[in-house]
Amino acid sequence: MSQKDFISHLLIECDVMIRYASGQGKTIPSYMPNTVYQLQRKQDVIATDGESVDGGIGFYEHELSELTKCHKELSVLVYPAKPLTLAIMDKESTSVGWIRFLGPVKLVRHMSVLAIFFLLSIIGLSISPEVNQKTINEGLFNSEGKTLLLNQLFLLCCAGLGATFACLHKSRNFIRQCNYDPKFDSTYWSMVIMGFMAGLMIAELIPTADLAQNNHTISDFHKPLAALLGGFSADVIYSVLNRLVDVFNQLLGSSEQKTNEKVKNSVTQADLAEQLHQQNKDLKESMATAQDTNRQLLSLIADELTVSSDKKRILLEQLEHIQNVSQTSTKQVQKKEVNEREVV
Repeated sequence: MSQKDFISHLLIECDVMIRYASGQGKTIPSYMPNTVYQLQRKQDVIATDGESVDGGIGFYEHELSELTKCHKELSVLVYPAKPLTLAIMDKESTSVGWIRFLGPVKLVRHMSVLAIFFLLSIIGLSISPEVNQKTINEGLFNSEGKTLLLNQLFLLCCAGLGATFACLHKSRNFIRQCNYDPKFDSTYWSMVIMGFMAGLMIAELIPTADLAQNNHTISDFHKPLAALLGGFSADVIYSVLNRLVDVFNQLLGSSEQKTNEKVKNSVTQADLAEQLHQQNKDLKESMATAQDTNRQLLSLIADELTVSSDKKRILLEQLEHIQNVSQTSTKQVQKKEVNEREVV
């Protein structure tokens, strides 16, 4: 988009928002319409005479700043309506066509025509003697030829009617609030295609007859009703199928998961046993060292009378230190054993 087209786009949206806000009874600051309409007149003069300012298209920097400021404040004033939606609806309101009575939004007109087509097709196909209560419930595998084709077209029209009904109902709220965005048009058409698939799947591939066998009124028309509901709620059918796939994955992967858990638990228990064995070995070595030290001290005590007081004090300190070390190591080993038992 060139600079000229961008300015024209802003002027059009500002003009539409001013008319929309005034029609809604909202208070508009006086400087906004004055600024917008002055710039519109200047744009018309530039387009007519081909004048330019400083090599540009005729607008100064402060004028562009005022225009963008007005556009921003008007967008806040008309919220939740969107400037683009208002501009599109204003442009479409002047269009001429035989389906103009269906509204100013092109998507709604097309969806409405499609819904009318499906409705008339359902009526036309139901006139055929080959489309009746018996043939419609025979399904894909108990019917053939022209009868099968007409019945499947009837079900597809039911699914399409449900899908277009859902799209029109969903777009109605956006149009009423004037915040419809045409970039999401493809999502509505994809809803129609998904409605075809969901309606045919739930009518022909899912055993709905077993669910409706207790109610004779529903069982006579369970396939058209299933196709209509499937087309209307394609997202729900997708959620159900996705949930079934998750359940199958859990069932198929349960045995492998249990095997992996057993292997993991066995490896963990082996590691813990090895650690306990090593700690017991270290404890036994510490106890043996303490016993040797005690024997040496007992032999020295026998010669206590001949030992000097300084040497006696040093030996007593060594004995006390060794006993403290032995007790500390024993407590640490016991604490580790308790923690490992809790983990197991």
